[in-house]
Amino acid sequence: MYQFVNIPARVLSILQLYITPGQVARGVCLGLFLGFIPFNGPMAGLLFIFFLIFKVNRFSTVIVLPLFKLVYILGVWRIAESLGGYLLIDVRFFSGFWSVVTGLPILALLDLNNTLVAGGLALSFIFCLPVYFISKVIYIKGIEPRFKDLQNSKLARGLTRFKFVNKVVARMDYIRSKTE
Repeated sequence: MYQFVNIPARVLSILQLYITPGQVARGVCLGLFLGFIPFNGPMAGLLFIFFLIFKVNRFSTVIVLPLFKLVYILGVWRIAESLGGYLLIDVRFFSGFWSVVTGLPILALLDLNNTLVAGGLALSFIFCLPVYFISKVIYIKGIEPRFKDLQNSKLARGLTRFKFVNKVVARMDYIRSKTE
């Protein structure tokens, strides 16, 4: 009934989010993993479950996923396919490992024997650490100071003068503290 009243409170609660740089970086890395594998397989479903369950910044995942998927479509899929073919077929060292993994009941369902999935996961693991640290530095140096500026803005201070806004924000903070 009073949804229009919640709009300023939601804006203020967004400005007061307690997002850590690690959560943002983990969200970017999850976007990397989702971007470098095909969407039509069970591995994408498993990563989507990770998206829902684990403590990552979902906004950063949703923002960077199209970027990584575009990079994947523009040519990284060829690298992933050749790397996956190399890992699955050419490397004799992994032949026993792949036979065990593809023989296990649950892991066999994840399409790890697909060259695009195996290569995409391998590329994601290779790029995960640099992407994690780069996104963490970008968040700390570039984005986090902007959030602090928004929290100290006249709009945020003006909204806190209203009692109903403070009540809704306090309730959201309480819910957030219970889920963490």
